Amino acid sequence: MNDCRTLFSGFSTAMIAVLMILFAAPIRAQDYKKSFNDGIEAARAKNLQTAVDLFSDAADGAKTEGDAEVERRANGLIAKIEYSFGLSQMKLDAFDKALEHFETGIDKDPGYAKNYLARATALKKKGEIDTAIAAFAEAASKAEATGDSKTARTAKQFIRDHFIFLASSALSRNGSRTSRADADEALEALLMLENFVPDEDSDVLYYMAEIHKVNGEYQDAIQAADRALALHRGSRTDKAKIFYVKGEVLMALGNNAGAKEAFAGATYGSYKASAQHYIETLGK
Repeated sequence: MNDCRTLFSGFSTAMIAVLMILFAAPIRAQDYKKSFNDGIEAARAKNLQTAVDLFSDAADGAKTEGDAEVERRANGLIAKIEYSFGLSQMKLDAFDKALEHFETGIDKDPGYAKNYLARATALKKKGEIDTAIAAFAEAASKAEATGDSKTARTAKQFIRDHFIFLASSALSRNGSRTSRADADEALEALLMLENFVPDEDSDVLYYMAEIHKVNGEYQDAIQAADRALALHRGSRTDKAKIFYVKGEVLMALGNNAGAKEAFAGATYGSYKASAQHYIETLGK
């Protein structure tokens, strides 16, 4: 990847400044289309920093001439190259430098959602989780507005994963002796998730069923579990946890027949032995 620093690496700082003054003559407005075409060629040759410089000249010239289409296209290409630069810095764990590139890309083309997603990811890797969550939400919103469904799904999934992890951690920290305080903490996490991503999700509904179970809200727990089962699209092993919590609630209500039926759906993975035990016990 050739850029100005590579090109002039053998010169002193003062000589570089002189050369830049000599050769960086202002682009005349009528030359902006040539700058754009030269930028395309530079990008094809993988001289990306040169391409960025040419596209910047093209965008400035197009703006002066009132050519909104060339200005838009030039800035859009800059945004994509800045995204590439940022990803390269991410691989080096240079997150601040990466963020600079993503921010530049966003400034050049606010409609290119991948820069928003990458910015959020860089913030996450820096450990700035709260800021990253807001950034992922913005990325999802921008992506949906521009029809980039893949980027929107990715951004929303990180938000889901984060808050579901918080809910799961709260519910599991005391093993089988989950307290109301634990359940309340889990509920708070899921309500925060709903603020950012209001879409229904089977995992969220499963944890809501667990929360209702702990709080003795058995009918609400059954409704949440049934809705989770209806939405679930994963494996039977993953689905087993939903059947299991439904079985626990029905057993607590004294509905042994219903509990036995629910536990039959939980005889997979880590729930298999326990579910089979309850099926045998309830059948007596």
